[in-house]
Amino acid sequence: MNEERKSKHKISKIAAIICIVAFLLSAVSIFITYVMNKNAQSMYEHPYTVSNSARGMRSRLWDMKSFSSILITHAFDSKEDKDSFFQERYDMQNADIEIIDERYLGPVEDVDDLRAAMDGLIEAQTKACNYADNHSAYEIQEYMDNKVYPWYDRVSDSLTTIIDFADGKICSLNEQVQKSGITSMVFSLILAFSVIGLTILSNKQERKSIEELSRREHDLQDALYLAQQAGNAKKDFLSRMSHEIRTPMNVIVGMTTIAGANLDDKIRIKDCLSKIEFSSKHLLSLINDVLDMSKIEEGKISVNYEPFRLPQMFEAIIPAIYSQTSAKGTVFECKMTDVVSETVIGDSLRINQILLNLLSNAIKFTPAGGTICLTARQTPVKNRHTKLILIVEDTGIGMSEEFLHRLFTPFEQEDGTLSRKYSGTGLGMAITKNLTGLLGGSIHVKSKLGEGSTFTVELPLEVPEDAMEAKEYKLENLKILVVDDDVNTCTHASLLLKKMGIDADWVQHGSEAVQMVRKAHEAYCDYDVCLIDWKMPDMDGIEVTRRIREELGTDTLIIIISAYDWSDIKGEARKAGVNAFVAKPLFESSLYQALSSVISSDSDVKEESICSTPLLSGKRILLAEDNELNREIAVELLKETCAKIDCAENGKEAVERFTTSPSGYYNIILMDIQMPVMGGYEATRHIRSSNHADALNIPILAMTANAFREDEEEALASGMNGHIAKPIDVNLLYGTVSELIKKQHSLSSDKRRI
Repeated sequence: MNEERKSKHKISKIAAIICIVAFLLSAVSIFITYVMNKNAQSMYEHPYTVSNSARGMRSRLWDMKSFSSILITHAFDSKEDKDSFFQERYDMQNADIEIIDERYLGPVEDVDDLRAAMDGLIEAQTKACNYADNHSAYEIQEYMDNKVYPWYDRVSDSLTTIIDFADGKICSLNEQVQKSGITSMVFSLILAFSVIGLTILSNKQERKSIEELSRREHDLQDALYLAQQAGNAKKDFLSRMSHEIRTPMNVIVGMTTIAGANLDDKIRIKDCLSKIEFSSKHLLSLINDVLDMSKIEEGKISVNYEPFRLPQMFEAIIPAIYSQTSAKGTVFECKMTDVVSETVIGDSLRINQILLNLLSNAIKFTPAGGTICLTARQTPVKNRHTKLILIVEDTGIGMSEEFLHRLFTPFEQEDGTLSRKYSGTGLGMAITKNLTGLLGGSIHVKSKLGEGSTFTVELPLEVPEDAMEAKEYKLENLKILVVDDDVNTCTHASLLLKKMGIDADWVQHGSEAVQMVRKAHEAYCDYDVCLIDWKMPDMDGIEVTRRIREELGTDTLIIIISAYDWSDIKGEARKAGVNAFVAKPLFESSLYQALSSVISSDSDVKEESICSTPLLSGKRILLAEDNELNREIAVELLKETCAKIDCAENGKEAVERFTTSPSGYYNIILMDIQMPVMGGYEATRHIRSSNHADALNIPILAMTANAFREDEEEALASGMNGHIAKPIDVNLLYGTVSELIKKQHSLSSDKRRI
């Protein structure tokens, strides 16, 4: 009995000690939790808010920079409208500067520099607006490059400094929170085991409960591990998608800039818009893959084998690459040989992606003064199958033999300094190899450190049956001279002309060309057409043209061959006597078209008229859209149909406009989903439940970036009649709106007959 009492007393003592320890541990855990909450609150109130505001400023800054030259020359109704337009954006930026000034924990000088840079930008851009009133688009662009864009860069640099400091502060506070969390977890575990020990000592029958607790603990650890794995997968996926999305975006931004600099050249703008459309579709395909979560979970990327034309693909890529290399000061060359079929069957978007990745990589690692060369050719067709061989050579920094074995491993770079210098993620080559394998092709690389690299990609393609049919050409008895310093271009052009039934001569120097033309004239067998390269070492194409015109006058037709944007030299070339232009790389179809145009004396491109939708003419549309730029785009697209558009900036305003309108006033409502004050779903329900005569009949179409299937179902459930995902397909928009109005009209007619 005494032993039992001693044992019980001992157990009670231990239990009391455990209880005291448990109490202390609980107090410590509560304190640590308080510290964690305080750090989290501090993180939100200061660096997080500053970082968000600065990033918002930088995003708007980039948007302003991308469109500033276009907006400055935009035909506003008045100077006051233009000033008001820009002042709105300045006010938004200055509002964020005040937030940053209030919450920023870094040096005061950082905010002062930002404020000074923003004031300088506003002053410079105001002067640019005044300057634009009396100057050409080219002069405006030059003024923007020299006087305004440097201020954009200064504001961006100031924002980067603030963002870096704020992000660093966030990381520091996050580390503190993590340390506190770990400490809290340790104390919690000690507390848990203390309670378990007390339970064991007081009642051995609680073993089952303890085992259950242990099992749950293991489950939590497994869940934590899975969460960490999911976080790593998300980080890896987002990094990859960032790399893939930026590639076509570069084309879109570049072509937009070129279009803005050539506003008076409709043909050039049309060409830029065509290339923007091509890259936009590529970008949209990437976004669609992101939205299709089942493909992501299964690790699948869809491959679409469809007929496409090689000239279209290269015409979309080459100008963008040239603009990048020109800006960096590197030389870019493009060669095309042995093209047996311009139309092939394959996944053009994936091939475009592979080629852009290789060229972007070459540009990144090739310093100013270096050379980048793209060579493309096809193998002979066998059983309607061929291979497209793409070779990208550069004289850049190259790679070591050891690194070549790790080149296609994600996130790998030659050394750590490259990541900082070239801002790479190390994903480009891994993505390229995976896409190449997905298309059934192969990729090989040769490189030496300090001497450059050569990438060779072979991709299997199918040739359509109708592409194998022999083409008939109507160009006969032509005598043509090809002038290009590159022997491959000369031989390639000669082969293309031979396929058309034309025997051509070729030389590699401008002076030789002038001599050949002179000799032919003296022998009374003049050349009908001269194909002359624009850029040659001894004499450029324009100078050769002048010399030929001095010798022969205007009898010989002259076509300039160029891989570059010729808009800057077009006026000078026409003045020298150039009849037409043709782009490198040379394709059979483009060469034939150029020859046909000059032979028929019809070098002007006929513009296609935009077909409006007669059904929408005179119809009144209510557009609910909170984003100003999206609103502007929608209005401009709908104006092409001669419809009348009323705008609402949120769902509440849309409801008010509709409910106060007469019966039959609006023919359709286009409703965004995510809007302030009142969203699209709620606004639709308010409209359907109102006492307005058209409440139940008015067509309501969701026009939103919410593109999941469940979003479409929710739109229909709220009372909408249809759903269109952004970015807007113009033809789909016109067709859907027309169809809904037609149905509404038919329904109204039936009711009147009843």
